[in-house]
Amino acid sequence: MRARYYNFRLSIIGGVAACLATLVVPATAAVTSGAAALATSLEDAWRACKAPKLSSAERIAYCTRIIESGRANPAARALALTARGFGYVLQKDFDHALADLDAAIRENPKLATAYYYRGSILTDRDPKRALADLAKAIALNPKDADYFRQRGSVFLKRKDYRHAIADLTTAIGLAKNPQGLYFVRGAAYEDIGQKGKAIADFQTSLLLDPDNDVLRRHLHRIGGEIPKAVQLPPGLCGANDITHEQRIAGCTASIDSGTLSGWSLKVAYCNRGYALTELGEYDRVITDSDALIAINQEAGCGYLNRARAWYYKSDLDRAIADYTQAITFEPRLHEAYASRGTAYFDRREFGKAIADYDAAISIDSDIPMYFSWRGNTRYVMGDYQSAIADYNRAIAVDPDYEQAYARRGWAYLQLEELAKAEADFDKALALAPGDEYAKSGRAEVYQRQNKPVPEGRSTGMSFETLRRMVEQPGDAAAMHPRP
Repeated sequence: MRARYYNFRLSIIGGVAACLATLVVPATAAVTSGAAALATSLEDAWRACKAPKLSSAERIAYCTRIIESGRANPAARALALTARGFGYVLQKDFDHALADLDAAIRENPKLATAYYYRGSILTDRDPKRALADLAKAIALNPKDADYFRQRGSVFLKRKDYRHAIADLTTAIGLAKNPQGLYFVRGAAYEDIGQKGKAIADFQTSLLLDPDNDVLRRHLHRIGGEIPKAVQLPPGLCGANDITHEQRIAGCTASIDSGTLSGWSLKVAYCNRGYALTELGEYDRVITDSDALIAINQEAGCGYLNRARAWYYKSDLDRAIADYTQAITFEPRLHEAYASRGTAYFDRREFGKAIADYDAAISIDSDIPMYFSWRGNTRYVMGDYQSAIADYNRAIAVDPDYEQAYARRGWAYLQLEELAKAEADFDKALALAPGDEYAKSGRAEVYQRQNKPVPEGRSTGMSFETLRRMVEQPGDAAAMHPRP
């Protein structure tokens, strides 16, 4: 994995599914009265229909039971339709979602949630209708920050900055966690040339989300000062382009100085833990992570470092548990998703691995390894075309990523596209002459073409035995290749 030494992640408003995925139909008084109108035999279905963690398919099935029972009053039926529409949104079946939301509004024209969901779906399809729906939702419930945030995003798409900033300002005042809202409003101020206000919003956003490296770099680029409370540890601990030993020494000096606290202290521990992992000092990583977690129970990077140590000690259960804890406390910690995906891969739980790679890519699509790892998973599942598509994306991010060429060559080899395979192996070997994937793949191509195998090219290494040569983190994997 790319050594990030505590990079910092960007939190922005995503697409419709991402916007709605964190929302559930609220348990209002109408829900209670609606549930009471159902027969006892449907009570479980009702609870499941509005359960926050239900899968989309189960939600749709349970809500359909209520909708088709003929025994729900209009208020309950409208809520069930809205909940089922939300299930369709999660499946990205927006046409069925819109049909359900239309029906919900007909049943209950005062259901603000239905207007909000429908307006969110229509944001790209029909911005004018989206604004009308969101205005209705706000009129019915003027205390919901999400309604103003979503309408602000529609105004931004229309470059109506005055109204967008007004809505985002209202949303900031209402939201419990406004960090992303400050960022978006800052971007709007920057677009209209109000640099001072943009910097102030970016600084506030960074204080609320200090792990946001994209925002940190952008703030520096436009001349904004990094707030003192979220400055990196001094000296070698927070420096770039130094050895792992230097980083460990620098972070140890910073920690032992007693001058660090809060976020900066967390970063010092995390950077030292990462460097120790790269050097294979796994027991020290676990001890260091335990110390950090004792200070800050919600330090996601502490769980991440400890999980990697467990992974390399071949304790997959503990590794997965710690990756999951890291994700719980820092839901946008893409490294935790990607690393947990490799642990699931090792357990041959390929569906879970792909889901985790998907999540990592959705957060940060600028890391070629994530596409390559997902491609490796699809390769061993026999889905060579999808694997090739992933390797293509890895190469698009990094045209010199030799391992993606070698792995793509193997996928082409399985499809008997020998010319493409040979070209990829040649490219990989030009970039990395010692790449064993490419060497063994090129030898296989020669054998299938009945050509003499070039001297020194291995024929005894298969994709299955070589797939682990790039792992998490990169340096540690190179020192400790897994079977």
